[in-house]
Amino acid sequence: MKFSVIIPIYFSDKTIGKCLESLLAQTVTDDFEIICVGDKVEDPTHAIVEEYKRDNPGVVELYLQDGKGSGGARNHGLSAAKGEYIMFADADDHVEPDLLADCHRAISEYDADFVCVGFERISAGGKRFSSEQSVPEIKVVDVEASTAAILTFLSTAPWGKLFKRELISGSKFPESPIPCHEDAVFMLSIYPRVKRYAALPNILYHYIVHDESATTRSTLEKTQRFRGYLVALRESFEADVALKPYLKMLDIAALIHVGIADAHRTGENTDISLKAYCADAKAFLNKNFPGWRKIKLRPYGRFTLRCTAVWAAKQMYRLSVFWLFIKAYNLMIKTLHKDIKW
Repeated sequence: MKFSVIIPIYFSDKTIGKCLESLLAQTVTDDFEIICVGDKVEDPTHAIVEEYKRDNPGVVELYLQDGKGSGGARNHGLSAAKGEYIMFADADDHVEPDLLADCHRAISEYDADFVCVGFERISAGGKRFSSEQSVPEIKVVDVEASTAAILTFLSTAPWGKLFKRELISGSKFPESPIPCHEDAVFMLSIYPRVKRYAALPNILYHYIVHDESATTRSTLEKTQRFRGYLVALRESFEADVALKPYLKMLDIAALIHVGIADAHRTGENTDISLKAYCADAKAFLNKNFPGWRKIKLRPYGRFTLRCTAVWAAKQMYRLSVFWLFIKAYNLMIKTLHKDIKW
């Protein structure tokens, strides 16, 4: 088996058909399997997947487990996968027909550990909010400990990427019925093994943004769980001599995900004080990831707009005014009805 595509499913009956159709339309000639993993609950999605399984024997598979969240579903899929290469997809998203073929061509030609593709965030009705991770031409990046910070500026979503099986073998997503950015923890845990990755120029993955998406709003419970996972990851890095050089990477990632991304989500939750959240985030970073204060304008030797944005966020956190920026930023997004990336 050449490819395994793993899809967590949970009451995805309105979208799973389009997702599966887009995967079954792949232009690759090699064998591939689509592994859907759901919870042992009464979910109409299961019947739809079973129908696709009957029509595509040996290609579409369905597994059910006790509720362990999307992380547990992906772990179950990894244990069942037979492919040389692993890809993840979300049940409400869809992909272009050349996704697997283009990724396989690049991962083979450049001997990359993983390949990522450009993706767009769109509404269920098809309105485009943003396109991300797209590059003008194929980009091949060699990575070592001193430049590993470059990986923190990629999307930490596992979807939209093709992995060599050996890269992620033995790694697991945190398992929780409550979504808490377990994708980021998983990706950060495998980054020290990455020696080379490739980025493709075309938009090949379409990510659907829902008003009440599990990743749209932040709650204090999600935040605390996520922070706990990050601290545990740091402790595992500190305990391994080979991983200690990657602690700087974790400092940057902590600022990006706790200080910036989670603050943005928190700003959408009117039940949480954004000012108090940012003060608490700063205290958390000071205690557990103190290297955030030393983040440079060019953390991996190159100047990019995204690096500049993270550096600017660092400065605003040091002055304790980042919450004001996020408040204005979220207001601008709502007013213009457009997700403005910075």
